[in-house]
Amino acid sequence: MADLRLFIAARPPDTVRRGLSDLLGLLGSRGDGVKWVGSDSIHLTLKFLGSVNEAKVGAINDTAARCVRGVGEIALSVGGVGAFPNMRRPRVVWVGLAGQVERLVSLADAFEDACFTLGFPKEGRAFRPHLTLGRVRDLLSVETIKKIEQSKDVVLGDMIVDALELIKSDLHPSGAVYTTLSHFPLT
Repeated sequence: MADLRLFIAARPPDTVRRGLSDLLGLLGSRGDGVKWVGSDSIHLTLKFLGSVNEAKVGAINDTAARCVRGVGEIALSVGGVGAFPNMRRPRVVWVGLAGQVERLVSLADAFEDACFTLGFPKEGRAFRPHLTLGRVRDLLSVETIKKIEQSKDVVLGDMIVDALELIKSDLHPSGAVYTTLSHFPLT
């Protein structure tokens, strides 16, 4: 059986995606040192599983179904642009999440523990919910840094996390192509 590149995530609603598309249009420009993510590809990753043998998908599905059982919808607001680890040495440009973040962190922690029992390594750092806008490849231009700092208070709308997905990522030169393998309602 083949290996699949997998992760567990939630997708933002179309209203937030439109806002993300507009924001990316304001932030991004050719040659700015960032590989910007297409707005249709932006997602909220709870657990990156990496390269997984296809034979494990059934066990992952069972585990995910157990983790989401009885959780209920999680209400979030999307807004505020920043960078990891910080603006002095940015590697990832992101938009933040507020609202019922503690519930989201608890759900991510449950996935972390459950996936560990399946043989997946634990993440070396605490879960920090965000939507990745771009990955910094080079030094950011002064103009891009200014645009990010001017967007720190941007509000893009509300996001109700009512389901998670097991997503397969196929890497191509033009970018990753995502395919949903399984869907797990939180309600």
